Amino acid sequence: MSIQSDRLPVALKWKLAQSFRSLVNRTGPVWESLTRRNHRIKPEDLLEEAVRETGLEDFGEPPVELPLRKLSESIIDEARLSHLGRLSFLWDTSRLLVNRLWVTETLHRFPSIEQERVSAPVFITGLPRTASTFLQTLFLQDPANRLPRVWEVTYPRPGREYPPDFRVWQRKVRRELTWFDFLEPEFQSVYPTTWDSPQECSEILSHSFESYRFDGTYEIPSYIQWVDQRDPEPAYILHRRFLQLLQHRGGSGRWVLKAPDHVFTLNGLLRTYPEARIIVTHRDPASVLPSVVALTALLHGLFSDETGLEQICHKVTDRWEEGAKRIVSLAEAPASREGRVTHVFYDELTRDPVGVLERLYGFLGWPWSEEQHSVFRRYLTSSRAGRYRPNRFQMLLAKKMPPELIRKRFSDYLAKFGIRSESTDLAG
Repeated sequence: MSIQSDRLPVALKWKLAQSFRSLVNRTGPVWESLTRRNHRIKPEDLLEEAVRETGLEDFGEPPVELPLRKLSESIIDEARLSHLGRLSFLWDTSRLLVNRLWVTETLHRFPSIEQERVSAPVFITGLPRTASTFLQTLFLQDPANRLPRVWEVTYPRPGREYPPDFRVWQRKVRRELTWFDFLEPEFQSVYPTTWDSPQECSEILSHSFESYRFDGTYEIPSYIQWVDQRDPEPAYILHRRFLQLLQHRGGSGRWVLKAPDHVFTLNGLLRTYPEARIIVTHRDPASVLPSVVALTALLHGLFSDETGLEQICHKVTDRWEEGAKRIVSLAEAPASREGRVTHVFYDELTRDPVGVLERLYGFLGWPWSEEQHSVFRRYLTSSRAGRYRPNRFQMLLAKKMPPELIRKRFSDYLAKFGIRSESTDLAG
């Protein structure tokens, strides 16, 4: 029986989740005290635990010790985690460390993996919530294209046997997503995800422990400031090894990858993937930012009882105002002058998605046929892709984030790309 029935109203699911989370946060510390179990966040203990669990010792490159320490210090000092948040952080960090050990071991056992060619990958980036997931999912309908899936990025490891039984990891991710949906029933309303959905590169990069993915989950300003100053290339080298491993395990294809965070690290991306092609998605920031805030607030609220919506509004707006400046700079960068960057606008993508795909295939130099046109058209007719439900932050954010103020802060970005204003419903 599923933990959570789809027949229950979302409001009732949320009340049940709140009650359960409150119970865990109240009784967890008491249980720890009675059983003398310690769930403190100590990087050295996390490293030792991962080594003990796997019997392996080599975490590979780049080194994990310093970034793990920086992240842990910021979590302890700034994130104000609840008991559930602390347990979740420990579980997630342990998973990433164990993954690193297994990935490194697999590369040692099969050195030919690093000879796999990752040829001219496509990276979709831009402001978040600009229908980039919808676009990436459209690419997925062509079997010649290869996208990382949630299950294979969550557990990119073979286990002790080889070849592995992938069904073990698929079932595990299904169970974990069921629990996550129980703990935060509204998450699917703003970011629909299944075990087999396309996964963002931010999850791959999080294995370096130098990733902006953690900022979407926790309040960790000092860690993000540290990441901003780091050379991103070592993390992208690890990213490339992941793609090589996924090709080795599940077959190759034309990689179509996605993450808004790439706009902050394009120098490292382009040094690692000199043949990369970049698709930048655009939408009115006044529609985008409230949706980003809603998603961030859901995640922060799941792991901390002391997260303020006002603070998240400022954090998200400041971060993506800088992201918009990076996108403007990209338009003048060598990659754009060399014809390796193209742009997709939300209104054209939603109005004529197949037409946009045909244009993108031409930009990428990929063959296009009437059969592909029919495949994409059938998918769009039968799918609910790109459709999102309202959430509890929608009305509140409409007042806290006036569209005219957002557009004023993003005026250079809007003018550079000729982005039109639209209604301010939460974006998908």
